[in-house]
Amino acid sequence: MDAPSLPATPPEKASLAQRFLFLRALNAAIGRAPIWVMIWAVTCALALAVSYSQFGWYEQALDHRYEPGSMVYTLGALADAPDRVDPGFRTDHYADMNLLDGATGRLGAIASLLMILFGAFSAGGWLQIILERTEGHSLRRFFYGGSCYFWRFFRLMLLSLLVLSLWGWVFYDWPWERFVLEGWLGIEAFDHGNLETLDSEWGVWFVRAAQAGLMATAFGLTLTWADYSRTRIALHDTRSTLGAGLWTLFTMLRHPIQTLRPMLALLLVEGVVIVGASFLARGVERSLIADPSTLRWLALPAVGLVVLMWRVVTRGARYQAAVVVSRAVVRPLSRPDPWKQSVGGPGGPRYPIAGATDDYEVAL
Repeated sequence: MDAPSLPATPPEKASLAQRFLFLRALNAAIGRAPIWVMIWAVTCALALAVSYSQFGWYEQALDHRYEPGSMVYTLGALADAPDRVDPGFRTDHYADMNLLDGATGRLGAIASLLMILFGAFSAGGWLQIILERTEGHSLRRFFYGGSCYFWRFFRLMLLSLLVLSLWGWVFYDWPWERFVLEGWLGIEAFDHGNLETLDSEWGVWFVRAAQAGLMATAFGLTLTWADYSRTRIALHDTRSTLGAGLWTLFTMLRHPIQTLRPMLALLLVEGVVIVGASFLARGVERSLIADPSTLRWLALPAVGLVVLMWRVVTRGARYQAAVVVSRAVVRPLSRPDPWKQSVGGPGGPRYPIAGATDDYEVAL
């Protein structure tokens, strides 16, 4: 006798679930607190390593030389209190501050590279946990997934950088100058960098805004494509990053609303929090004019840490949404889905179950 089939989900309920997929993805990401807390801590540690050199130099430069609190406005360079800024400190330490900025820039470049590599590693960890659908030992499974998919995601990262470079060439080099500036606006070839030859200032603003907006849109679409490509690689356990990227591109072209809607919603949610935090940070800066207390100075990095934590959570929510959408629109491979039914120890490899008659025993 055949097993009874599950009742089909009504179309209206399925459509409602797709529209609010970003809320379910956020809820799932927030529920995996050990993962995003660990990622947030690693990011904060790298940022602290870069900022510690700045802190050490300023501590040495200010120690026993200036009255406590006298350099608040000079070092902060608050625009609301220009009359309180003393340019003498920056003039006296001009050469040393240039050396400090150069060293901090090099250290920041190294930290940025490490964060990019850690981003590829954490993507594998997120997808490993989301696709396994198991509980317990999440950190162990996170590190296993990061190491398992790292080189595939690293190659995809290089491919994404190549695509972003191509978009930069299109919107800021010969294609833009040839077809937009010269062909559409009629600006001569030797005058491409001088948009003041246009009839109005609004025309100059519109061209610059259109150029920046198109680049920002291409940048966001490329990152979304990369997220879906990683999800496809993990979902089908494939090795070819180029093949996964091409198939993901076709999938996004066939299902643009279903693939882009949750990502756009998550972007808006993230943007609202960032904008609100920026206004809060600006208010804290203004309060420093009346009372430059230690508590207010500590409030500024605290706001930044909360925003960074929220960005880590939304990053995990993007992978959660990408998995749900990919399972709905991506055709399964001819072989069985390796994530549908599997067994294995926590933190170790997963082994698919071939059929209902298979019998597994766990030896402790």
